[in-house]
This record gives sequence, C-alpha cells and structure tokens, in this order.
Amino acid sequence: MTAPFRILTVTWSEDLPHFELLRDSLAMSRLAQIPHDVVVQSEDLPLFSAFRGGTVTLRGSDSILPPPVERRRRQARHREARAGRHGTRLLSSVSRLTGWPRWVRYTGWQTQQLSKLGAVAASDADTVVVMDSDVVVTHLADPGDFTSAGSIVAFAEWQRASGLSGKTRNWHHTAQRLFGLPGTGNDDVDCYFDTPFLFHAPSVRDLMALLEQQHGKPWWQVLLGLPPRRWSEFCTYKTYLRLASTHPVEWRDTGQFGYLFDASDPNKLADDFKRLVVEGGRHYITIHSQSAGRRLWNARDCTGGILDCLKKMRPYA
Repeated sequence: MTAPFRILTVTWSEDLPHFELLRDSLAMSRLAQIPHDVVVQSEDLPLFSAFRGGTVTLRGSDSILPPPVERRRRQARHREARAGRHGTRLLSSVSRLTGWPRWVRYTGWQTQQLSKLGAVAASDADTVVVMDSDVVVTHLADPGDFTSAGSIVAFAEWQRASGLSGKTRNWHHTAQRLFGLPGTGNDDVDCYFDTPFLFHAPSVRDLMALLEQQHGKPWWQVLLGLPPRRWSEFCTYKTYLRLASTHPVEWRDTGQFGYLFDASDPNKLADDFKRLVVEGGRHYITIHSQSAGRRLWNARDCTGGILDCLKKMRPYA
C-alpha cells in the first residue's frame, strides 16, 4: 500500500540528539510506517548511519545540492566555524549591503533550505511533510493531519501585512519581488513558517520552473542571489501557493502544534510537554534547538523525561 505522504528531515551533526528523539517519537506514533527521507550534510553521514534502513532513507547533501553549491557549502562551514556565530551574522549583514563576502550565502542554514526544496522536487510522493529535528511526535498524531481529498493542505497563521516586522516582513517582501508580484498592501498574509510544514511536490516543481523562466537561470542560482537571511524557502513556497498556483488549497490552522522554548530544567520541560499533550491536545511539539547558537542547554539531558512521557501516554504497546 502506498503511503499517503513522505516525511523529510534535513539536518546536521549538531542536531543529532534532537533527531534521535524525533525518530523515537515517530516510532511510538501512528506515523511509524510513513517513509522518512533524511538528508544530512555529507561529511556528517557516518554519525547518522545507524538510522539507515526500515522506513528511513538516508542521503548526503551532495546527492541533492548541485556540485558547485555543495563545494561552497563545505568551504562555508569551515569559515563559519572560524568566524563564530556573531561574526557570521555580522558578515551576513555586510554581504547584504555590499555583496561581499559571498561565502555567507552558502552557510548551512541557507543550503539546508535548498536541500529541502531539491529533495521535495525529486520526491515520488505528491505530499512531503518537513519535520525539523527538534519536532517531537505525540501519540495523538495521525496521517489525516496532512491529507485531504482533492486539495493541497497548507497550515497557516494569518496576519495583516501592515503589521509584519523583522524577518517575517523581510521574507514576504523578498518573495513578492522574486515573483514580480505586487505588494500585499494591507492584505492578510500567512506567517506560519515552522515545522511540520507541508510541501506539494508538483507545486514545488512548478515554482522552480517559474523562477527559471522569469530569471533566466537555475532556480538555486536565483535563490542564492538573494540577500542572505532575507529569504525563506517556506515563505517563497507559500507565496507561490497563495498567489500563483492553480491547485486548490485547503488552509488549516495550527492548533495541533505546540512549542517549548526553555529546556534548561529537564523536569519542568517534561511537565510542560505533558501539559501540552494532555490539556492542549497537541499532536506535534517543537522543543526549539539551540545547537546553532547560544547552547543554553544540553539536548541529551532533556530526552529522558520526554521519552518517559511518550511511553506513558502511548495508547498501544
């Protein structure tokens, strides 16, 4: 029997503890038999080799990204390590103003966006559900969360365009210019750019073809030519889906999703997690990863309590 969708996770070595928890939670859920495509930065493949097999298909970024992008991604990873988090962000700001240095456009945060789009475009399933490594799947999760008869499913949080600020405003403005579309004015726009995030693979392929037609270059060159950290693969896709796609879309709210931002106290984290599930009815809970920056806590210290909660709440053995 063909699965109704595929799950996609694009990750790297620093998020391995989160990914382990994601896999454990999937295995205890009704999504256990859904195929799971995992793309990791190529040099990190050995760290994830134990997950290969069963429902998991493991691939390196070199099998998704064009060779020039993969080469420059590896170079950028070394330069980012030398510059540090704050130095890299500073250089990103300089690059937005001057176009230099170019390497900041190839950092992992940006090339992971390309990997998601490339993996979705190559998928043999129409629906691909992106789950970042810091998502935990609860026993309430159900395949029906992501499927609909005859329509594309998209999760949305609507907000007046005039009220946008920060990165969300930048992403929307960039996406509008990218497609040569008029500004949103005071319209309502969708601001849900977290995971789980649904992609419709045929629409992603149509999006890529439109970018190449309008800009006269490969889609990935178009995106890498944008100012660093001023574009989002999710916002680009949602903008296309809302304003340019010919497919019917079923917009759903995000009430099934929950978020935890402070994991400094593992016991409190487990209590908060349980409350989101039992009282809040959340199907998917994101414990936001800090691996890319401040490292306020050790992810491995948090997994035990969450796993205990999942085992106790699991309705079947």
